[in-house]
Amino acid sequence: KNWPDITAIILLVALIAVCWCYANSMCAVADWNLPTTYDGPYAGRDKSDILVYSAFVRAARDGHFAPFHTKFVPELGAPYGANWNDWPYLEYVPLYLIGVLARVVGIFAALNVALILWHTLAGITFYFVARYHKIDILWSFAAALAFGLASFIFSESPDHPMVALCWHVPLFLVVWRWLSDPSGIKPGSKHFWFGMAVGFLAGLLNPYYFAVFCQIVLLTAAVMLIRTHKLNHLISGLSFITATALGLVLINLNPWLYQIRSGRNQGAVVREFQWVEIYALKALDLFVPPLNHHWETFRNFAQWRAHVAILHDEGSYLGIVGTAALLLLLLSAIRAAINRNSLHLPAAAFQVLWIFLFFTTGGLNAIAAAAGFSYLRAGCRLSIVILAISLLYAADWLTRRRTRPQFSAVAAGVCCVIILFDQVPTPPSLEEKSAITRHITSDEKFVAEIESTFPEGAMVFQIPVMDFPESPLRTESSYDHLRPYLYTRHLRFSFGSMKGRPREQWQHDVEKLSLLDAVAEVKRRGFSALCVSRVGYPDGARELEQNLRLLGYNEEIQSAEGDLFCVRLQ
Repeated sequence: KNWPDITAIILLVALIAVCWCYANSMCAVADWNLPTTYDGPYAGRDKSDILVYSAFVRAARDGHFAPFHTKFVPELGAPYGANWNDWPYLEYVPLYLIGVLARVVGIFAALNVALILWHTLAGITFYFVARYHKIDILWSFAAALAFGLASFIFSESPDHPMVALCWHVPLFLVVWRWLSDPSGIKPGSKHFWFGMAVGFLAGLLNPYYFAVFCQIVLLTAAVMLIRTHKLNHLISGLSFITATALGLVLINLNPWLYQIRSGRNQGAVVREFQWVEIYALKALDLFVPPLNHHWETFRNFAQWRAHVAILHDEGSYLGIVGTAALLLLLLSAIRAAINRNSLHLPAAAFQVLWIFLFFTTGGLNAIAAAAGFSYLRAGCRLSIVILAISLLYAADWLTRRRTRPQFSAVAAGVCCVIILFDQVPTPPSLEEKSAITRHITSDEKFVAEIESTFPEGAMVFQIPVMDFPESPLRTESSYDHLRPYLYTRHLRFSFGSMKGRPREQWQHDVEKLSLLDAVAEVKRRGFSALCVSRVGYPDGARELEQNLRLLGYNEEIQSAEGDLFCVRLQ
């Protein structure tokens, strides 16, 4: 009797995989060895963080970025080695696993495999959650397809692959529903240990998701304690939060111990208040499609929004089906409120309301940021939780009101068709694909020529001097200097150690010297070459290049794209 579910899961996985391959133009084996973005900028998106995540994967591949270990990358931060121990709350486990896969298939292919896996896991998890709640197989399938192909996941890929890793969010809904039941969750029961496992898993992964998980767990437990006077709600809720905290502490124990030994680095990752407002959750953006939508009318609306918007968004679009699900939830809540029937007010409505109150512009998260806690700066990322809540509620509502199976089948089929055309973005253009290929080929050849010129372990000083991480300079993106690191076998580069500690200040001191003295200091520290990124200079570094030649440094290696050049110093 399980064959219908098995068939549905196989079809779900196949549909999600095919749609992902289409949206990212993964038609041939060679395509998998290319990222879907590189340095950018590209039409309809900001410059990508793909470079820093590729660097994480490269470091994990080489064994320098493993969970529960100190993280020093010898190929970066020359002459010392890059210190990555001051970066809090990174998803070390999935990044390390991607790095292990990269040992077999390569960095970009491993990232691509991870991204398609994120989509399929999201769909499968949602399907199992829906079926557990006895939702009709057709509506379970349609809702799971909408979640697995969520516009949000596409928008966060590959720029923020650990934000796109949201497959565990549907599991939150199970725990929240159990907690809202008057009978509660008995400590030591199967439900209790499942909630503990979900909490621990949430603590290991993205902080935005575990934050909202803990908030709603605590609120639900408190409300049910007041309503039922049963302590098991509060005991279970606090236990789940403790499990989340345990996962968080475990995955961050090594960075925290390092900071205890070496002192806290206040300047490593700076979260300023304005970003909490700029990237907050905004109701309008839930209905704004991406710029690469299939339909021209939707693209025009997205372009208008991008043109007039003062604040930013990362892809909160719920899709047509998700929007309909949210409206159904809101209408149900309004109807229950009008009828003064508090027992029929959906708990899902309160969950969505809380997310808005906390993460919207000027909300409770902004108040917390004003008080000094500004780490959760991108509240718009919680739109995926709103989508999951809305889809599960709508699928359950439709199942309970199903009278004609034939009508339900047609309606679910129509929803699936809408999802495919509405939520799957248009693939990158041939021009974008060729630009990515050309750029990567240029970088690979450039690094290979440097390696053939200098001995193993040679150090390359990169200019303009830039801080790491999250520190763009003029027209230079934050992680542009990481490109050579992705392809080198034995070179060492000056960029890439985390800012904020005195050891890394020397590069800025060198930058203040005259060119003659700066070159002498760089040579004294053992560097064999300069690597210059032209986009970091208003004149494309033409004046710098000429002055280096006047000093007698004439041996150059130019990249095929003309955006990088390397000068031999010794």
